[in-house]
Amino acid sequence: MTVSYSVSFTMGVKMALFWITIVISIIGSHAAGELSILHSPQSLKFSGSSEVPESLLKEVFSASLGLSVEENSDWNGLSLVDPFNTPEAVVEVHVDGITSLGENNGMKAKNYPLVVDEYVPDTYEALEHRINQRFNNRGNKLVNAKLSDPEDLISLSSVFGEIVPPKVSKQSLQHLKLDSYEEDYLFLYELEVLKSITAKVKSGVLNADNVIDFYYFKFTSLHALSDYHGPNSLQTKEAKKLLSEALRDLSKAFSKAYDGSVLFTVVTTDFVHTRRTVRAAPRDVMEDIQNDNYSADYSAIFNIILWFGVIFTFALVAIVYAIMDMDPGRDSIIYRMTNTRMKKDN
Repeated sequence: MTVSYSVSFTMGVKMALFWITIVISIIGSHAAGELSILHSPQSLKFSGSSEVPESLLKEVFSASLGLSVEENSDWNGLSLVDPFNTPEAVVEVHVDGITSLGENNGMKAKNYPLVVDEYVPDTYEALEHRINQRFNNRGNKLVNAKLSDPEDLISLSSVFGEIVPPKVSKQSLQHLKLDSYEEDYLFLYELEVLKSITAKVKSGVLNADNVIDFYYFKFTSLHALSDYHGPNSLQTKEAKKLLSEALRDLSKAFSKAYDGSVLFTVVTTDFVHTRRTVRAAPRDVMEDIQNDNYSADYSAIFNIILWFGVIFTFALVAIVYAIMDMDPGRDSIIYRMTNTRMKKDN
């Protein structure tokens, strides 16, 4: 009897794990992105076109900088040509909400399909920890900035000097409407921030000093614009072109500042879509956009709650299904103990 109960319970657990695996597989199969190498020194060679998991980026960047890696992989896209002349800096610009910036925007790069296998990538945290372990108080520049957050711009002052939140002015735009849509305004604001950083780098605030640096910039507004206007809309195509041009300029600025000894990458991913729909917002509302109260952790919390609910539901269904097949007279320990006590009382 006990064995029968154990078998039924084990079958229920296996069924729950089966559905959980299916859910995770579905999540992974639909999560797509791209790793683009805009510039790499001669000491590194990127070849092939095999897909790379996002969880492996910290290992790729660590190996590029000559740091120890903690996870082995079969990915063969990176070769260290000269391990004694590794780059002094790695730059990652993370563009959220799209699979790719496209190949027709004048941004020459070596591209790899990206498998998004992490809810919240820990690339920066891992690189920061490894650099601090190896170079204690050596003045390494470690930058982690969300370009839409004015507070992050303040934190950048220690590296780039003061970066004043830019005023978005009317530009020669064909399809984006600065005065009509909040999504367009937010994108152009982040684009101006990116251009401000480029101007700072060009001014000579950075230089090659034989100390390893890591820069992580997150560009978050393009996915809302793409969702609102459509991924194939003229507005989205124009936005991708403008961003590609800005990233190309930033890559050239970093390359010149470090005398070519820099690995400059762009990571695009469409895994998280937390679009805020706003119709034809008046101009006076857009003036306060820098005081937006949305938490930076909103998307992560939303996804954790959503997928926990899905997995919990499947697990509950599997457990109920297993209990339905139980024979109360043979499998239920509660029934047998109760029944035995009743006989003793009689």
